Amino acid sequence: MSGAANLAPSLLALGAAFCFALALILTQYGLRTMPSWRSPLYSIGGSAVLAWLASAVFVDWQSFNLEAALIFAAVGCIFPVVVSILAVRSNEALGPAVAGAVGNVTPVFAVLGAVLLLGERLGPSQAAGLALVVGGVALLALRGGAGGRRWSVWVLGLPLAAALVRGSIQPAIKTGLALWHEPLAAAAIGYALSTLVILALVGRRAWRAGPAHPAGVRWFLAVGLCNGTATFLLYAALGLGSIALVAPLVALFPLMAVVLGYFFLRGEQLHAVGLLGIVVSVAGVILLLVGN
Repeated sequence: MSGAANLAPSLLALGAAFCFALALILTQYGLRTMPSWRSPLYSIGGSAVLAWLASAVFVDWQSFNLEAALIFAAVGCIFPVVVSILAVRSNEALGPAVAGAVGNVTPVFAVLGAVLLLGERLGPSQAAGLALVVGGVALLALRGGAGGRRWSVWVLGLPLAAALVRGSIQPAIKTGLALWHEPLAAAAIGYALSTLVILALVGRRAWRAGPAHPAGVRWFLAVGLCNGTATFLLYAALGLGSIALVAPLVALFPLMAVVLGYFFLRGEQLHAVGLLGIVVSVAGVILLLVGN
């Protein structure tokens, strides 16, 4: 793919990365007035409503492809619902900077999935880049992060699991988009299934708990808007570019989260080792891009 052809998917992927980073920051505000278990009801449900309203206007439903829709629906049973649950819990425990940085392992799962399932090639520089990404996460595990947080190493499994899901669904989405190139429809169908899953998981508990705090609802609707926009941009990028290009660019969102956190979350400044871990991870992302 030429440099000009790479431009559109690259910009879409960077836009997705920014929206994912902004969602991490907004989550910290929302957690001040809403428990983490309840938040996906509003972030996912709100995104589903917006996605379907937009798809009613912009999607060519006459070209509907059942096989593609079933792929999008199957993905929706785990993404974004599982990622949203894991992300808000890891954000609560680790803070947005570290939770986002550990998400940098997403390219490992996405690129390896593309190699195994779609036949994309993995060059030496990409392999080195993946190793640096993993090494950066290991540095983050050495000690606690911002805001005086301390955690057990197993807590890092929360964002790692989210990264696994986020990376593993990308080959499936790319396969579905090859059958029906409607990224907005993919997002709408996926969010509809995710909404049903989160209602089944916590809907009754939320009903018994009574009305949620209005401020928390507003914050997590905003989180849902950011994540929904990011998901659409990610799917659009995957429809135009290779996973080996798109996944590493989207994985820049932890670095963006650190910058946003510096301005909006003064208590979330990372220590030197944490910053080094992010720098090493980003270096790995750059190697992945060079090798693409």
